[in-house]
Amino acid sequence: MKGPLFWTLSSRVGIQVFALLRTVILARILTPYDFGVATSAFIAYQMLDMMTFTGFTTALTAQKGNFREGYPTLWWSTVVRGLILALLLYVFSDAIGKFFKDPNVAYTSRLVALAFVPYSLVNPVMVVEASRFFRFEKIFIVEIGEAFAYFLTALFLSFYFRDYRALVFGFVAAGFTKFVLSYIVRPYLPPLSFSLRWLKRMFSFGIWVNLTFVLNFILMYMDRTIVGRFAGQTALGHYSNAQKFAFLAPPQISSMLSRVLFPYFVTAPDEDARRVFSIYMRTVLLIGSVFFAPMFFWNRGLINLLLGPGWEYAAEILRPLSLAGLLAMISNTVSPISQGRRMPRLDVMRLAVIPVVFGIMAVFNLKDGVWIAWSLAAGYLASVPFSFYGTRISGVPFPYILRPLLPFVIALLISSLLYPVSAVLSALSLPLFTLSLELLLFRSLGALDFLKVRVPEEG
Repeated sequence: MKGPLFWTLSSRVGIQVFALLRTVILARILTPYDFGVATSAFIAYQMLDMMTFTGFTTALTAQKGNFREGYPTLWWSTVVRGLILALLLYVFSDAIGKFFKDPNVAYTSRLVALAFVPYSLVNPVMVVEASRFFRFEKIFIVEIGEAFAYFLTALFLSFYFRDYRALVFGFVAAGFTKFVLSYIVRPYLPPLSFSLRWLKRMFSFGIWVNLTFVLNFILMYMDRTIVGRFAGQTALGHYSNAQKFAFLAPPQISSMLSRVLFPYFVTAPDEDARRVFSIYMRTVLLIGSVFFAPMFFWNRGLINLLLGPGWEYAAEILRPLSLAGLLAMISNTVSPISQGRRMPRLDVMRLAVIPVVFGIMAVFNLKDGVWIAWSLAAGYLASVPFSFYGTRISGVPFPYILRPLLPFVIALLISSLLYPVSAVLSALSLPLFTLSLELLLFRSLGALDFLKVRVPEEG
């Protein structure tokens, strides 16, 4: 697992480093209002993208037999979908601006619609083969190039425009970069053919993946949509930057591990799957403790250090969002094994719980970003038991699920008791206690055991 994990980790770390640099630098050039306007347009873009996500690449990755026959159908369906979405976003841009009560959002939405063109042309064959055969170095090249183009273009244009257009054009430039690189690492010329048989086969599996993406969109943007709608674009700017930090690493690392493990669980024997899931859970909790602790216990100092003065409201939002990010990381552990065992409905089940609980809580104070953030954390907390249940149905007994939790839970209790003494001490102690207790209980670190997992050979 060393090779796939290295490339996937490098990709995720690189993407988040560029995202962090972009946010930290542009926060000193642009205003919270600029971030709010751009975020509102991105919400509209992502809503269309995720609500219509086909899941066909995931379906072909999990497909047994001669899956390559489905390549032409996959390519053409992806392109047609993207062009239709570009037109839809452009047509409804004025309605989006009215929803967010800001004409600049309408203008920005029309600009963001351009990004659907290059992103629809990104080579899906490269994604399928890189995932199925653990050739994640190809995905690394494409994603790092995309992130670098976004960072460099947005930074350059921020000095020229001095407003939200820098963020939007940076995103469009990133799409064109990804499109070009995807064909450099895996050339592909689609034939003029389309198979309804393959479309139906991919749709039967992809519909469940589509539901997970729809629910993930709701989870990713329902809180920001409410803040932008009821609290205004400036409040949304504070909220979106706090969320960037809270979700900067933990959920991203969980997604990275999930990407590597999904094809592994497709073919792994039951006993190996149970053992690797336990290692996966231990790795998630150890890494999560490193990033969660400073954002939760030292939120004000961290925001002041990274964003500077004028972002105090973001610091108050960061604490509940960091808890939401950690809980999302734990909740997401069911995703790779449920999809690998061809039971994606289990992932849908736990995701469906989150917006329900969030909505029940959020409605009590729709204009307070801090309350909205705590509501999101409550939603993710409610999903954790459903995640564990789904993992159990996928073939992993409860002891393999619950035992890895012990070091982190004990460490969190100790760190919480230290908080009245020093916020910095609490932030530092959580990962150290988690690491020490894991070594005491398991005699090894999950992250190191993860590297020893053998991946299937390409075939």
